[in-house]
Amino acid sequence: MDSLAFLGYPSVWIFLIAFLLVAIYLHVKWKFGFWHRLGVPCTDYFPYVGSLKEMKNMGIYGFDQKQIQMHGPVAGVFMGSRPALLVADPELIKKISVKDFSKAPNRYQQFAGTKSEFRHALTNVEDDHWRFMRNTLLPTFSSGKMRKMDPLLKRKYELLLETLKAKADQGKAIEFKETFGNYTMDVIASLGFGMDIDCQTNPENTFVKYAKELITFNFRIILIILLFFPRLDNILDYFNASPLNNRRIFGFFSSAVQQAIAMRDHQDKASRQDMLQLMLNAHNDTDKNEIEEEHKFENDPQKWKKRGLTIEEVTGNSILFLIAGFDTTASTMTFLSYSLATNPDCQERLLEEIESVIGKDLPTYDNIQKLEYLDWVLNETLRLYPPGTRTNRKSNAEMDIGGYRIPKDMEINFAIYAMHRDPKQWPDPEKFDPERFSQENKAQRHPYAFLPFGHGPRNCIGQRLATMEIKCAIVYILQHYRFVTCSQTEIPLQLHTSGLLKPKNGVYLKLEER
Repeated sequence: MDSLAFLGYPSVWIFLIAFLLVAIYLHVKWKFGFWHRLGVPCTDYFPYVGSLKEMKNMGIYGFDQKQIQMHGPVAGVFMGSRPALLVADPELIKKISVKDFSKAPNRYQQFAGTKSEFRHALTNVEDDHWRFMRNTLLPTFSSGKMRKMDPLLKRKYELLLETLKAKADQGKAIEFKETFGNYTMDVIASLGFGMDIDCQTNPENTFVKYAKELITFNFRIILIILLFFPRLDNILDYFNASPLNNRRIFGFFSSAVQQAIAMRDHQDKASRQDMLQLMLNAHNDTDKNEIEEEHKFENDPQKWKKRGLTIEEVTGNSILFLIAGFDTTASTMTFLSYSLATNPDCQERLLEEIESVIGKDLPTYDNIQKLEYLDWVLNETLRLYPPGTRTNRKSNAEMDIGGYRIPKDMEINFAIYAMHRDPKQWPDPEKFDPERFSQENKAQRHPYAFLPFGHGPRNCIGQRLATMEIKCAIVYILQHYRFVTCSQTEIPLQLHTSGLLKPKNGVYLKLEER
């Protein structure tokens, strides 16, 4: 009898199919029983697609908040087929960020791959390479450097007010997300790329087009598939079809940086005070960053003697500053203007502070530091509407987190949005109340309960620049106008469910002349 003849029997095929189905069932059950085996609370979703469907419908911020409310400050989740730990406890976050700090996976992987120059950005390098780059870039964000950027920033916020005045004088409602987006794009193009694109008057600029395409993130089917099968991206990239490494977009920004560098003569190199030039000069910089000390190398310090950043590292970090500083800053300014318009008592108190402290003087890095209530207002805005609703860490070794043994190389997500609206940390959390950030109230709260810029060694290196950019523009507007609601103002705001936190339908307000 033919040795393969038995395959002709229907009963054999039925057995093989049944065996295969049982094997698949057991594999899926074992794979998605990961958190249950560790004893970590976890919602049972339909394998692979369950949690993704909920994230698509309610946003990652809404998903995180639901999980924390259901399971407490530590919960297991699945990103497609990948397990990840969700943490919303300030003390645990401090322990992970500082004591057990090791490395962070690429926070911006949802926007761009790491096969282009972007792989050389600060968020994508690890260990001593990260320490070298962090140390090299720290002086770039010193208070002295911020002061030198005042003239560049002044031109941009004055142009912003000119743009707003034309609409305000006609009594028109203004959509502030787009308006502030053009302003922050103008700033980042000038400071990060050394380009004056004037997108506030020319929003169809090619630079703007490519930048918006770079940061746009939707739950496209191909991205969902890559969550299931991440190695598939290597094949797509080979055929120049990877959604995580769009060579056309990265090629544009790489070319923009390299052209800007090539066009600078010796006078430019000596006089320009934008981020691009500061990065080029960083290895010779003797300034100290008052917020953060240099990090000590763990292996061979001689290997990391201060050298200049390579063109690839400068390009990668310029792209990083664009991704991290464009939409996040614009959204924060939008939420801040909305919060002032819908809380007129807070706005009046802020107007009084501006009038009494700096009057009609142009806002600068130094004089905005004197506006204490403005700082409270900005922080309360960032509490309610943190642009980055999560931040990530990844451990090099097994860790104890909240009594659970978490294995090596597990992705750990800090649920920032959920923690910022946790009534245990913030009484009446949905209320806009800047007084939460008075010295007295801050002293009673765990410092890691507020994480709009992260915390610990891998906090946002550009937070000083971002707050300066926001505060100067808002103060300059409030020296001339106040924000008021109108018939087109959506109250309460609906939030977008994809990408970084932003208003779903924009924010329409009017400006009332003072």
